[in-house]
Amino acid sequence: MRNSALRSARLRIIALATAGALLLPTTAIAQEPTEQGAADSAPDSAPDSAPVTADNAETLEDIINQDATPTSREEAPNTDTCPYREFPSPARTTSEAVAPGTATPAQVPVPTVPAGGPLLATCGVIAPDGFDLPVDLTASAWMVFDIDSGEILSAKDPHGRYRPASIIKVLLSLVAIDELDPNTVVTGTFEAANIEGSRVGVGEGGQYTVDQLLHGLLLASGNDAAYLLAQELGGDQATLEKVNALAKELGTQDTFVATYSGLDAPGMSTSAYDMALLYQHAWQNPTFADIIATEYVEFPGWGDNEGFQVWNDNALFMNDPDGIGGKTGYTDDANHTFVGGLDRNGRRLAAVVLDTTIDKGRPWEQARLLIDASLPIPQGSGIGQLGQVNQATASTPTAIPSPTNTPTPESSNLASNLTNHPALIIAPISVIVVLLAIALAWTFRRRR
Repeated sequence: MRNSALRSARLRIIALATAGALLLPTTAIAQEPTEQGAADSAPDSAPDSAPVTADNAETLEDIINQDATPTSREEAPNTDTCPYREFPSPARTTSEAVAPGTATPAQVPVPTVPAGGPLLATCGVIAPDGFDLPVDLTASAWMVFDIDSGEILSAKDPHGRYRPASIIKVLLSLVAIDELDPNTVVTGTFEAANIEGSRVGVGEGGQYTVDQLLHGLLLASGNDAAYLLAQELGGDQATLEKVNALAKELGTQDTFVATYSGLDAPGMSTSAYDMALLYQHAWQNPTFADIIATEYVEFPGWGDNEGFQVWNDNALFMNDPDGIGGKTGYTDDANHTFVGGLDRNGRRLAAVVLDTTIDKGRPWEQARLLIDASLPIPQGSGIGQLGQVNQATASTPTAIPSPTNTPTPESSNLASNLTNHPALIIAPISVIVVLLAIALAWTFRRRR
């Protein structure tokens, strides 16, 4: 009886040790700093006056019911050490958590030679003589380029990876312009009318042409218009595949579209270079160029609701007489993003601004400062060229995540860290093997 009890106790100890080893990856991951720097530890309990964030929220509903506090900065972040070469900064909300049993989107491969020219391999401010860096900037990354020639005049962290927010809608608009008849009539749905994020004002049962939806998409950043267009293109998943395929076809290196509307989701990524490349292409499309250069349109009502006017929300276009359009964007995790163009005496320049705040000026104001600072740079004296790609930059396609996934923060952190740190898997497995070996050795000893 005593031997049986001892053997039973030993087996329980081994089982407990093995179970403990199985938990090691989670413990290690929680303490493992990211390449952008270790995240702050979440407090056990947040003060009543503290804003609700993913770090201190007690429930998912806390985050759903209250947006994260907007980011505030006194100056632009220093990106000289390339902190976002592989991934955007850690999300502040649960927007990029991955549901249990769901695969984390594969990282977009980092090219050996970044596109645009050798100078774009660096991550700080890149500009030739004659460029006077504006002081009232808070953007992490930006780029100024010539719309017609594709010449890159100045940039900061051009291939750093950031979240695009709604400026990524450029891809959906280009696919819809190419594939859909602008006169096709689409009926509004409950799902569209109650979509998350910004809406142009689609109503359930309302009747809209594809052209009207495109105006709602680009002028007012309507996610409801985006949803209806996506259903006409074959549904959410088919649309994601189409916009990602177009991004690759046009030569992007840092872009993965996780949502066609720009809402944050696992794997979402772009760069100032990629967005400049996409918009330089889009400006050559007459339909796109006409839409973003529209002040307002009449939009249909539905049911007993009368029609209304939809105005262009791009303040650079609306406030500068030289404005030629662009696109706005914002999410809690992307912060403000912006693309805007000006025609200064026949020279059409545009600026892409990523991950900025409004502490020193609105995004459109920062874009105008950057464009005006780049005007003294003579044509042909820029720092690179859009579309200039070395063969060594070719990358493999990545899997498109299902748009119906319900994310959780635990699974997101686990999958991401296991992918990036295989040692976290190997170490606990080694412990398990050793414990099993001890158990087998003890068993054979007892039999002898």
